[in-house]
Amino acid sequence: MKIAGVILAGGKGSRMGGANKAFLMLGSKPFVTHVFERLAPQVTIIGINANRDLQQFLKLNFHLPIVPDGVGGNLGPLDGILGAMVFAEQQACTHVLTVSVDTPFFPLDLAETLGKKTAGQIVIASSNNRIHGTCGLWPVTHIAGLKTFIHAGKSLKLMDYLNEIGFARVAFAGSNPDPFFNINTPDNLAAAERWL
Repeated sequence: MKIAGVILAGGKGSRMGGANKAFLMLGSKPFVTHVFERLAPQVTIIGINANRDLQQFLKLNFHLPIVPDGVGGNLGPLDGILGAMVFAEQQACTHVLTVSVDTPFFPLDLAETLGKKTAGQIVIASSNNRIHGTCGLWPVTHIAGLKTFIHAGKSLKLMDYLNEIGFARVAFAGSNPDPFFNINTPDNLAAAERWL
């Protein structure tokens, strides 16, 4: 198994006043740096899925390649994941590990733990009885099927796709903070600062 990593940073940040969450500060570093530093030891290569502020991403000192959506047109995280799988295949990787840019506490053994479960299937992280669809390990063999699902136009919801295709789920322990805590609001950011 050869794993690429992609940071999903294509969200609109609507609950943060439209700010690009990748560049919001948590402690002394932007979100994207926290996520990069946790992801880098776990994967072979990292890209970032983003739809705006591309020049700002390119100026980061870790020089991540920009990974476009698979179809394009701001269709949401499912299309970002398709783009991530295509990127992984281009890098001769068998899988891609995706994480959200606003999830700075994900486990340092995420790739290893999810990788133990896969047998050609998609493996998704969960914690506290919640599935975290954007934190998962995706075999590149699912590219064609995901493309077909998106083009069918029935749904662009990530969980609709996962429920249709089937997936394995791996539970991670932890509550303060939850390892997949999403920073979506100013109150979430304040809580993350306390945990940091």
